[in-house]
Amino acid sequence: MKILGVDEAGRGPVIGSMFIASFELDEDKVCELKEIGVKDSKKLSNKKREEIREKLDDIGNYTLKEIEASQIDEMREVMTLNEIELQGFIEVMRDSDADRFTVDLPEPDGDRFIRKMKSELPDRFQAKDFVAEHGADDEYPEVSAASIVAKSAREAHVEKLHTKYGYDFASGYPHDRPTIEFLEKFMEEKGELPEETRMSWSTAEKIVKKSKQKSFEDY
Repeated sequence: MKILGVDEAGRGPVIGSMFIASFELDEDKVCELKEIGVKDSKKLSNKKREEIREKLDDIGNYTLKEIEASQIDEMREVMTLNEIELQGFIEVMRDSDADRFTVDLPEPDGDRFIRKMKSELPDRFQAKDFVAEHGADDEYPEVSAASIVAKSAREAHVEKLHTKYGYDFASGYPHDRPTIEFLEKFMEEKGELPEETRMSWSTAEKIVKKSKQKSFEDY
């Protein structure tokens, strides 16, 4: 039996893309995931995560989707972040012929989320087994593997942005002080925010509003 896990990385940051990954393998290879130390990517050091990431290709196959900041902003005009994530999950599942699909649940009701996924997937998925649970990235090795693939891609993306702007703004989350300082400084110097900023985030909106007020007062 083939199984597939799905997870995301970079849902909350105000800077950069969100990555959604699926990882598919034969169920009898799950023991191999456990042997190489697969677990929720948030519980792994960067070094350990990348060591495991390199070994995953020998155990199963992954699909990775990047949703850029500008795409997130555009989509949020007509849907919620949960619905954006749902669309990403569907895209990395659509070409799979797995027998069971397990996803890390982004909203309260797992049964409802499964119904929404099935309603947008081809007919051949209707009889498949689906699992949608909170903490699935900690309970199901195939979801942990997907978490590692997504997190690895997100971290590489952030490192490229650090290099591009010559500034280590940490992980890009609104609660990271270096992130706020970077955005405020960039806004002050350039009169706009970096193109990779999610402008629909309240953090970005506040920084832009504060800058406009300051400009008006200076005038």
